[in-house]
Amino acid sequence: MRTAAAILAAIIVVGAVGAARGFSGGPPNARTGAPGEGTCADCHGNLNVGDGRITVAAPSTFAPGDTISLFVKVSQPGQMRWGFELTVLDDADGPVGDLIIVEPTRTQLSVDVGTGRQYAKHTSVGTDLGTPDESPGWTIDWASPDAPLGAVTFYIAGSAANGNGFSTGDFIYTNVLMYGDDQTSADELTDFETTWGRVKALFR
Repeated sequence: MRTAAAILAAIIVVGAVGAARGFSGGPPNARTGAPGEGTCADCHGNLNVGDGRITVAAPSTFAPGDTISLFVKVSQPGQMRWGFELTVLDDADGPVGDLIIVEPTRTQLSVDVGTGRQYAKHTSVGTDLGTPDESPGWTIDWASPDAPLGAVTFYIAGSAANGNGFSTGDFIYTNVLMYGDDQTSADELTDFETTWGRVKALFR
């Protein structure tokens, strides 16, 4: 009886340690802050509260059928490991277009079987362990549908981790990149301009 109890206790401890570790190989789906989703802060905490940020650089316009390149970076003074997750939704919050992996050693793609949403995210190699203060960044392509479409929004969350292998002491940042109905202009919002940023500002 004691042996069985000891084995059960060991299983519980191992499970707890596994849950506490960060997702260096890539986060679970639906952690971008998009409608109906959580963020990486669900495990790591510290959502949009540090001195860092996440940015995504992209062309200011695209046309139906175009493939555009996105460049994602995360920064946070003193941090040493990096990650991100990105999805693209239409104005009805459904998946739109196709994310394309162009750096297979640094990024990967997964699809949620329930929602059909695609997620580009880091790999273990792509976390750049030991790189201080700012990530080298990740490049992802996105192919627009051939048919005209309405507004398109890129939702993205990034992790600025301390590299201890656990989810403690990390900082999570979110951002959005929005294209209007005519896809002729894009705007990357700062933290203050996002809904979360406006809420925080009320309590400063």
